Amino acid sequence: MFILCDTSSILLLLRIAPDMFRDERFQCKTILDVHDEIFRTSKFKTKYPWIKELRARIKPIVLNEKQKVKEKEYFDAIKTIIDMGTINSKTNHLFDLSYTDMRVLSHALTLEYKITSCDRNLVQFACQEFEEDFTGNVFPLEIINYWLESGVIQWNEEKQLIIREWIENEPVQPEEAKRTFKKITGFDFGD
Repeated sequence: MFILCDTSSILLLLRIAPDMFRDERFQCKTILDVHDEIFRTSKFKTKYPWIKELRARIKPIVLNEKQKVKEKEYFDAIKTIIDMGTINSKTNHLFDLSYTDMRVLSHALTLEYKITSCDRNLVQFACQEFEEDFTGNVFPLEIINYWLESGVIQWNEEKQLIIREWIENEPVQPEEAKRTFKKITGFDFGD
């Protein structure tokens, strides 16, 4: 169950599990583009001042030569589909993905990893255009539940405070994941 994390997911999860990219038990990976985006973007530095101290813990994956070829093919296909002005069948609006989103998806498709993203546009694009190859999306709270169930992390008041900040600033998580979280931890997710 490897999961390729996008920028917002990392910013949500890294304080809860600082070793999420260095310890295989967490089942999380990211790419260099996401790593660089986090540290180049001034809004992240301002909004999340703690991120600087965790920089060394965000270890991006490295593709082998065969994977690089496959990733480039996926990336080129994604870019072509976006440039053609493809319509989202759920919203009737054009799909619009950032360069980093396209790279996250092309890597996930190459490696057959799930992604974690709260970006509906990205997830709907992947489902619509790569239905056969896309292995799915996992919400950040679902990852936390997985970590709790597998015993990789223990829940406490400190982590609950982080969740409270998260709720104020980030997208809504699935109701089923909230119920599971409460059942495991005894804490309300509460957004």
